[in-house]
Amino acid sequence: MEIEVLSAALVLVAAVCGGLCAVFIARSKSTVNKHSRQRIKDFENDIKYLADSKKEEAQDYRKEIMRLKNVVSKAKEGTSITDTDMKNSGLGEVIMQLIPNRYKSIAKPVVPMIEEAVKKDPTLLDKVYEKIKSANTNNKKTEPGSEAEAVTSL
Repeated sequence: MEIEVLSAALVLVAAVCGGLCAVFIARSKSTVNKHSRQRIKDFENDIKYLADSKKEEAQDYRKEIMRLKNVVSKAKEGTSITDTDMKNSGLGEVIMQLIPNRYKSIAKPVVPMIEEAVKKDPTLLDKVYEKIKSANTNNKKTEPGSEAEAVTSL
């Protein structure tokens, strides 16, 4: 019987010691010391930096999207040339504005011939100007060769 009491006391002491050890270990792991505080601050700073960089990227993307939307809307509106454009720029530049971008490389060799024809006969300029004005009033997109063919046929 004495052995049973002794073994029961030994088990009780072992359980109390194990519980106290568990409390101390948990307390030492859960306390915040200066190293863990610094590590937490570093994590917070990293998260703030990432959030700020993503915000800046998002703003850049929004600006780029708005710029591209404006370009698309201007392309859908078609080309419009004002009277001041006709007076301030050369005839070649005005005709190049009317031609879509993908056909400009093809039309570049024709522009000097058009300018020479206008120098020889200045009345051609009025005819070309009227054709451009009618294209603007009709709000149609001009075909790539229509101006060049119209000027060479005049």
